[in-house]
Amino acid sequence: MTLALLLTAVIMSAQTTGVKITPKYQKGDNMLYRTMGTTQVAGQVVNSVSENRYTVIDASADGYTIEVKTEKMDSDGQDFMARLLQMMEQAVKSGNVTYKTDADGKVISIVNFEEVKKSTGVYIEKMIDELMSEMPQAEAMFSKDDLKQQIAGTLTEENLIAQVTSFANPLALNGKTISTGAMDQGSDPNGRKLKNIYFLSAADGSKVKVTTALDMSKEEMKKMIIEQVKKSMPQQADMVIENIDQLMDSGMFNLNMNITSDYEFLPSGWAKSINLVMKQEMMGQGIESTQKIELVESNR
Repeated sequence: MTLALLLTAVIMSAQTTGVKITPKYQKGDNMLYRTMGTTQVAGQVVNSVSENRYTVIDASADGYTIEVKTEKMDSDGQDFMARLLQMMEQAVKSGNVTYKTDADGKVISIVNFEEVKKSTGVYIEKMIDELMSEMPQAEAMFSKDDLKQQIAGTLTEENLIAQVTSFANPLALNGKTISTGAMDQGSDPNGRKLKNIYFLSAADGSKVKVTTALDMSKEEMKKMIIEQVKKSMPQQADMVIENIDQLMDSGMFNLNMNITSDYEFLPSGWAKSINLVMKQEMMGQGIESTQKIELVESNR
């Protein structure tokens, strides 16, 4: 068999049978990732930078215990919607999170969930109070108490695990068997159903592309919108429920999301880099984001 035919056979076999992402972490692994992001929303461009340190504090045949510590998070966003988006992201990253994984490195629980929930709740209170103080006009758009309750309501262990296993980060693909064209379903912290499609960009699984999109029927979307309106705008809930079909047909409640994530892994299974492009439409508002996650410090 010629070299070209041999390589083709290897690639076809990998695409058919799949490559399982099973990292070989070691106790004491210390990896610092820097995320450079740009978000365009409401006609404004918001630039951000964050740094997260991943430390393996225990490793055994049953899995790993990994602490993730946010060491830096800066942004230049100024308008209310930009600051609100930042606040919601920062709220779930405001403290150290310790994950427990299975033998394949897939996150299965949050060891210090109660601590994370408490510290995040305090952070939410502080951020919303500061935001409303800086932008008093926002009081006309949002009830401070309703906003606090709505965001705090997403702080469940299930939602936080869904976030780390459904969106681009160094642990997201652990335990998955990747083959070109393979699909699975996930969800985001707001309960929206997602469909992921995978592609092997390298036959050995060292490079992987993932496309993610909303995967909800009109009836599922309608139910979710009504539940959110009841929580965030209870005084308008009856009007929305009565006219929900017309409002959805008008495009006012359009919800769309498409994400492309490109991963490159080191032989150890730690991500070397992740590049993400996301386009969303929420309530008629277009949001475009890019993120570049790079390993900038490693002890391996």
